[in-house]
Formats: sequence, structure tokens, C-alpha cells
Amino acid sequence: MESTRLPGKPLKKIGDKTLIQRVFEQASKSDAERVLVATDSEEIVSHCFEHNIETVLTKSDHQTGSDRLAEAVEILNLEDTQVIINVQGDEPFVNPTDINNLYRLTVNKNSNMTTLFTDLNFEDITNQNVVKLWIKDDGRVIKFSRKINKKEDVDQAKMHLGIYAYRVSLLKQFVKWPQSTKELNEQLEQMRVMDNQEVIFAKKSITDIHLGVDTEEDLETAKEIANSF
Repeated sequence: MESTRLPGKPLKKIGDKTLIQRVFEQASKSDAERVLVATDSEEIVSHCFEHNIETVLTKSDHQTGSDRLAEAVEILNLEDTQVIINVQGDEPFVNPTDINNLYRLTVNKNSNMTTLFTDLNFEDITNQNVVKLWIKDDGRVIKFSRKINKKEDVDQAKMHLGIYAYRVSLLKQFVKWPQSTKELNEQLEQMRVMDNQEVIFAKKSITDIHLGVDTEEDLETAKEIANSF
């Protein structure tokens, strides 16, 4: 709710539904056994209650989304082997098939953490707000970065998408690790995982719509997309 660029954004309307409603409904089309909203906002909890959306109320002082998720799985008393898909609350067009594919990747690779990527647009090569990743042929992530430092890295760079799958056991371990130097330098929480020798696998997203609603302009774009369906 305290987004600096778009205050109160989870409750902003896109057509006749709020942003958080749309994210929830898209996630609910996946094969997930249970879909919840994790939030530190009583206002969001109240809104979700009105629309029969299950919530878990967390503390407000978490350093990262993964820390918030770790508290949520503790509150829910989930088993260590369970897989959690963390969908960002500002992605109203998240594809449910992407969620399913990420789960399958986690299981097939017997991985503790997986994520998604898509092709990197030319205009985003120098944009440090766009996180890049590089992968091996088997999908293993080599590195994440906001910058591309070498010319030869450009062709292999992909655009990272902020959706993750975790084993509950990893989330419990994550909060015990101190923030790593690379995590703080890059402002990327996944670096804490890699710096503790955990392997992250990535899979290409199947959708062409990747819109995180961060500004009024993004919100207007989301309304246009929603009206086109």
C-alpha cells in the first residue's frame, strides 16, 4: 500500500476489479491447491475478506518479499517439502500456465528455488530497473544483474521476471542467512540464495504480457489491456 510511485496500488481499479483481485483470480486459474494474499495491510485484508480471498497478515518490517513469505509459511505451518509460488501482487496478467510450469520445473529439477525469464528488449539493455539473468543450457542460472558489463554478455542476457517457486525448507533457511554483499549491492534478494550455494533454475515464460503496475502510466496501460479482452 505504501508504494512511492503509486500509493495504494493494490486497491487501484482496473475496470471493475482491483489490482489485487485480478492477480488473485489469475493465480486461482492455476493448479495451485491454495491461493492466498500475504500482506501487512489491514486495509488489504479487509478488502480481500469482502471478496472471499484468503489472506495471511504479516509484519511490516520485512527486508524482502522472501522474508515476508517465510513468515507466511510459518504462520500457515506448512511442511518443509511443500512448494510455494510467489506471485507479485502488481502483476494483473500473470499467466496461470506459467505458474504450473514453474511448479513442474521445481519438481523435475528437484530444486529448492526456480524462476522465470523472457527475452530482453533492446531498449532494456541499459535499463538498471530491468533485472537480467544468464543461464546454462540446462536452465541453471549463472548470475543475476541489473547491468550488462561486457559486450559478449548481451546476446545471452534474458529479462528476469519476479515470480519464484520455493521449497518451504529454503524459505526457512533464507531468513537465517544474513543479507549478502552481492544482495545489498545489486538490491536483489535472490543473490542471498546463490551466495549460499543454492542452485536456482529458470524457465522461459510462455506469455507476451509482462506488466508490473508501478506507475499511473502502467495503470492506464493495464486498463487498456483489460478492456481488450
